[in-house]
Amino acid sequence: MALISSCKKPDEDLGLTLLPGDPLGAVVDSADLHAYVFVDSPVRTSGLSRNLLGSYVDPDFGLVRLGMVTQLRLTTNNVGQGQDNSGLQADSIVLALAFDVPNTHYGDLNAQLFQVFEITEDLSIDSVYKTDDVPQVIVDDLVASHAGYLTPNPYEQPTVGNDTLVPQLRIRLKNALAERFLNAFGTADLVDNAAFLQFFKGIHVTVDNPGQGAYQGGVLYLNTLTSASKVTVYYKDSQSSDPDQQRTFDLAINSNGVRYSIAEHDRTRALTPAVANALADPMAPAPTVYLQTLGGLRTAIDFPDILELAAGDRLLAKAELVIPVQGAYYPYYVPPTTMFIFRRGSDGEDVFLPDQLSSIAGIDGQFRVSAQEYRFNITRYIQGVVNGTIPNDGVVLVAGSTGVTANRVILRGPDSDTDPMYLELTFTTY
Repeated sequence: MALISSCKKPDEDLGLTLLPGDPLGAVVDSADLHAYVFVDSPVRTSGLSRNLLGSYVDPDFGLVRLGMVTQLRLTTNNVGQGQDNSGLQADSIVLALAFDVPNTHYGDLNAQLFQVFEITEDLSIDSVYKTDDVPQVIVDDLVASHAGYLTPNPYEQPTVGNDTLVPQLRIRLKNALAERFLNAFGTADLVDNAAFLQFFKGIHVTVDNPGQGAYQGGVLYLNTLTSASKVTVYYKDSQSSDPDQQRTFDLAINSNGVRYSIAEHDRTRALTPAVANALADPMAPAPTVYLQTLGGLRTAIDFPDILELAAGDRLLAKAELVIPVQGAYYPYYVPPTTMFIFRRGSDGEDVFLPDQLSSIAGIDGQFRVSAQEYRFNITRYIQGVVNGTIPNDGVVLVAGSTGVTANRVILRGPDSDTDPMYLELTFTTY
């Protein structure tokens, strides 16, 4: 009987009486868009997965310069207590910063002039630090003479003695700093980290590249959560039984200490006025719009006629925002892997769209390399605007990984002559 039932020819009219007299239809429409660019607020960079260092000159966005601030920490308490430290002699001191493999940099690997300064203010692990939190420092570069001009090489594993190290930037510091640390052996300054951080509060590592031109330089991605990132004092002890033995004293950079990146954006160094013009007049037509991480640039999009399009005998089935990338781009200035989209809260804060609350993947925002575009499924948001439960204040585009990458992208705006951004609306009619 089951077999006979399963093979029975279906009734073609079954269910028609449950539907309205006229079959449902589909209508595809596009909404008018208005987009404009504005400067982002400083973003948090403390306690994140990596730190950034270096500078480059983007012909469209101008100069981007990144520095990093970090505390140094003892790896053991009571350093040098109860021993004869009179024979300690400094050989050298090196700041090692491991590359974050495989995503090691943004831009080119041209030589840059690296500088290191001692911080004079207390830093707190419980505080939030952002891209504009420039610390107070002693204006005396700690880098050894002629040792700061370096060409980064994230593809090489340096060798120190018999050890092959992970790819890293190695900056030699002045021996006076090594001697300062050695002279503190056996004193209260090296009893524990609380005492040490009063003795030496941290370092600000930065670059000084005034001669950089367009497309020159890059930002290094550094892994400061690995034990390879540290300051090492190399020394000998003439009072020991083996006075020629090479000894080391490490000061760690890790998650127990403050670590954050500082960003500077100088748009006057751009070769084109496009970004400056876009910032100057938010009401002007927007053939192109711009996104940039690290407190750089955001883009806002308004939907002025969305309520009119949704009026009448139509129900919204889908709303998809499509944003193409503007033409070709320099191969070392790749677009962000992900973009995020927010609406603005009553206090101007970022608020998730209802499409994001169930799943980030559902709203999309991934860069589609083959199509050279981003897409967002914002159906629930647009439905909320139509229903009046969400104010029609528009949305804001934000580059993903904004605190740990230097990515930027130029996008086609709604007023582009070719392949502009658009909001595609699919309605069902009844």
